[in-house]
Amino acid sequence: MNMKVAIVVSALSIGLLGGCASNQSALDLAEQQAEIEAERAEMLAELMELKNEQLEESLSNVPDWVIEPPKPDVAGIYGVGVAESSNVAVVMKKARLQAEYELAAQMKQEISGLDQQFIEDSSGNDANLRFQSAVERFVNSVEIAGQEIVEQEVDVSNGKYDGYVLMRLSFDSMERMLEERNNMEGYDRMKAAFKELRERVEASKQSTSVLADSVETTEGA
Repeated sequence: MNMKVAIVVSALSIGLLGGCASNQSALDLAEQQAEIEAERAEMLAELMELKNEQLEESLSNVPDWVIEPPKPDVAGIYGVGVAESSNVAVVMKKARLQAEYELAAQMKQEISGLDQQFIEDSSGNDANLRFQSAVERFVNSVEIAGQEIVEQEVDVSNGKYDGYVLMRLSFDSMERMLEERNNMEGYDRMKAAFKELRERVEASKQSTSVLADSVETTEGA
């Protein structure tokens, strides 16, 4: 609360006490009440403006990759972690754990999302549900390994630390984790889905590169 707001609060309190102690007409009391309400509305507006300024300042310190996380590319998949704490070591640890959680969620989403590409003789809702369950058990049972920190930042705001971490899990690391669980239910379909994911991402990267070369050639001509 800034000095002006504090003065307004004190003035309101004194005005209320003074009003109760004196003999005032109903009209005087009504006018005084209206004045108090106007001062209160102004005070709340100032508080809201101050809060908005603080939020805008905090938002300006947030890295772009937190607002718009990278999509899967040839290097792998990405997870973003955001945390706050009064201890700088704790805030970075919390942010890294959050990024690892996001990696696990991304891996589950990317692998299971491609299940629709595969058709089996035993196709149907039961088969799909079994595969989804297998993917979930795989992600929950495997400790994420091979992840690397791509970006990390820490900022001081409102008397605390804000930590931001961007992690990447490579396709090679994902494949190694998958190999460790090659005896689990749904392994073959999961392996096929993973292969499809990797090929699709790599093909997308190649298409982008070809398009860029074509544009450069056209501009050079």
